[in-house]
Amino acid sequence: MIRVGTRGPLSAPQAYALGHRLREVREQQGLTRGQVAVAADFFPAWVAQIEGGEIHDLQTMREYARALGARISGTRTARVRRP
Repeated sequence: MIRVGTRGPLSAPQAYALGHRLREVREQQGLTRGQVAVAADFFPAWVAQIEGGEIHDLQTMREYARALGARISGTRTARVRRP
């Protein structure tokens, strides 16, 4: 569980924790970064940045999660949930 606000960018620790959790979900599904980049219509470098916690935009994280078939839920805390 990662605490997030409803507005504004994620803090560095939040982005790092959420990015790493999304990477775990991707790896559990046996997907490559390239495959998810295509599904999310992102540049491949963005995937690495998201998973590394360099992207602090919650909406971008949510789009990435959707491409994994997961979702980020909660307003005060974020949880990555797989279907």
